[in-house]
Amino acid sequence: MTMSETGLAVRVVQWALIDLDFDMPEYGADGKYGQETYDRVRDYKASRGLATDDGVIDGVVGMKTMNQLDREPLPTMAELELRYSDRMSNYQNRALVRANSSAHPDWDPDAGFAHNRARIIDLYGYYRDLYLLAPLNFLWAGLGRMAGGPVVGGLDGDPGFIAQNVMVRIGRDIFYDLAWLHEAFLDHPSEAVKLGHLHDRFNRHPTYFGGSPGWVHAFPPRSYGAAWHKITVGRVGEGNRELLQNEQWSIIQPHYDWLLTGLLSFSGLISPFTNNVHPYHRAFSAEMPGGNVLVAGDRWNWITRTDGMLQRWWDIGLAERTRLASLPFNDICSGRFGTPGRPELLPPGG
Repeated sequence: MTMSETGLAVRVVQWALIDLDFDMPEYGADGKYGQETYDRVRDYKASRGLATDDGVIDGVVGMKTMNQLDREPLPTMAELELRYSDRMSNYQNRALVRANSSAHPDWDPDAGFAHNRARIIDLYGYYRDLYLLAPLNFLWAGLGRMAGGPVVGGLDGDPGFIAQNVMVRIGRDIFYDLAWLHEAFLDHPSEAVKLGHLHDRFNRHPTYFGGSPGWVHAFPPRSYGAAWHKITVGRVGEGNRELLQNEQWSIIQPHYDWLLTGLLSFSGLISPFTNNVHPYHRAFSAEMPGGNVLVAGDRWNWITRTDGMLQRWWDIGLAERTRLASLPFNDICSGRFGTPGRPELLPPGG
């Protein structure tokens, strides 16, 4: 096994190295045998005295290295999955308590938005409170609070054109995918990193089987473990961007792909859903004329383009992010963002 190889066999080696505390902070177990994997394999072989016949210690995985890995006292998959499910359940329950879940009936996306509205409002209140617990680290949570404005505003104004069950399901699935790891970080950052690597290994993504929603095991586009490592060591913007990338591509996009199948009487999201999330970037229609917000590439371009939604959220700084995330939710839904604290960063016409 050498540089440039890809696939499950590479992931198995990467997982073993991570379990042995040979961390992969940049990419995690991404299934790609790149420089980081090569370097960690070399470190592992040096620690075990695994040299070639010429006395060289390199980062190539051969039979000798595989045999040594097989002899390591690694936890079994069952043990790892038990730890993963136990810790995830613990932290999800904590997040549900903070989100005032007990005050609402269970999620029922098929009952529509009105049935779930109070729970959804409290969900976005939870993202505000989560952000305020660690505003220098939880940039995704603060942006999530702001994104609730177009979501709830769009559903409140829906004349019956939106597949409300799908939109409610998206909100629920994002919460269950990401909130618990934030709770783990609050206990200890290293816990979020370790559990993030397990989330890479065991998590499930939404899918549709003949129109019926379900779950399928699939690897995320970015390693959750690596993302949380970056947040922990101060590369906060980069780590939060990777969390957002997983949200957009792994959690949201399968639902939008279902809407794009043409099996539904659905022409797209009404305009409030594509409004600016905060005052320092422009609406989708202004930035992406002719684009489709349901298409992952178009939407990701809108989110990540230079001087756009994501970059400006970092640029405006702690005080302005906190002011915006703390606004009354009705004001956020209506686009009443108040007096800008960083007017020099407003887009043209903002």
